Amino acid sequence: MNKDFFEERDGLNHRLLLLLKENFDLPFIRIKPIKKMVWLVSTKHQHWILKEFSTLANFKRQVSFTEELKKNGFMKTYSFHQKPFILGDRIFGLIQYIESQPGVRVNYQHRSEIKDVSFLLQKYHQATANISIAVKEQIPVFEQLNKWNKRLMEFRHTLHLHTQHPVRPHLSYFADLGEWALEKMQKQAAFFTEEPHCVIHGDVASHNFIRDKKNQLWLIDFDLIAVAPAHIDYLQLSNRILPHLKWELEHLFSFQALQPYKTSEAFVTALVYPTDIFREWLHFTRSPSIEQQRRWPMMEALILKQFKQRMKFSKEIIKKVDPY
Repeated sequence: MNKDFFEERDGLNHRLLLLLKENFDLPFIRIKPIKKMVWLVSTKHQHWILKEFSTLANFKRQVSFTEELKKNGFMKTYSFHQKPFILGDRIFGLIQYIESQPGVRVNYQHRSEIKDVSFLLQKYHQATANISIAVKEQIPVFEQLNKWNKRLMEFRHTLHLHTQHPVRPHLSYFADLGEWALEKMQKQAAFFTEEPHCVIHGDVASHNFIRDKKNQLWLIDFDLIAVAPAHIDYLQLSNRILPHLKWELEHLFSFQALQPYKTSEAFVTALVYPTDIFREWLHFTRSPSIEQQRRWPMMEALILKQFKQRMKFSKEIIKKVDPY
C-alpha cells in the first residue's frame, strides 16, 4: 500500500483543513490535492498553495530567499506566509497563489515563450547576484561536473541490467556521448564554477513558469536553488528547448540570453551530454513495473523520435571541439 492510499484512508486532507483553520487566521473551506505534497486551499474569496517541505530549514531558507528576491527588485514570484505549519514530523508552508490564464501553460514549443522565459531568467539572475551574504550562506553550492559524473555512472550501471532491452544500442550510444562530453568538460572545469556567482533556479522546466491573467510571466518553485554561475541555468534551459528547435545550434543561439555562449567551447561541449536521457531513464528504471508500462511510450519517444537529428547535432559539435 502506497503513501497516497494511507493519506486518503486516514483522512489527511480533512485533518489538514481542520488544522489550517486552527493555526491561521484564515477561514479555509476547501482543500484539493494538486500533486504529491502540494494542495490548493481556499477561503470563499482567496486561494493559497499548501506545500510540504523536506525540513524546517528548507522552508525557512525559501522564505528568506523569496524575501531577498523582492528586496532586490525581482517581483515576479510568490510570497510565503511567514508561519510554518507542522504536523508531527511533517513541515508545511502556505504560499501565495498565482492564478494562470485559463487553459494556458508555458510551452517551449513556441519561440515567444522561450524568449520570455530567458528574459525573466536574466532578471532573476541579476537579482540573485545581489542577495545578502546571510541568505546566500544558507544555500548549497552547485557542483555540475560531480552531479553529471554520478549520473553517468548510475546510467552505465543500469545498462548492465538491461542487456536485452530493444533500445540498448541507443542507450549505449548516449552513454558514450556522456563520457566524451564529461571528459572534455573536466578539462575546462573552471567554466562550471567561475565567478560571478548568483543563485541559479536549478529547475527551469516550463512548468515552473506561470503566465497570469494579465499575460505576465512568473517564476515559481525554489526547491533546487544553488550558488553557481548563471550559465548553469542556461545550459539546462538549452537542453530543455533543443528538442523543440530540431537540435539546431543556430536556432539555439538566436536567443539573446544565450548568444554570449555561442563561442564558449565548454558550453557547447556540455550540450552533448544527454542529461535528459539519463534523468528520465534512471527515473524509469527505478519505477515499479506497472509505472514502467505506463511511461514506456514517452520513454521510447524520447530515445528514438529525434535520434538521427540529435546524432547529427552531437557529431557536429564533436568535430568542432575535437577535429583530429
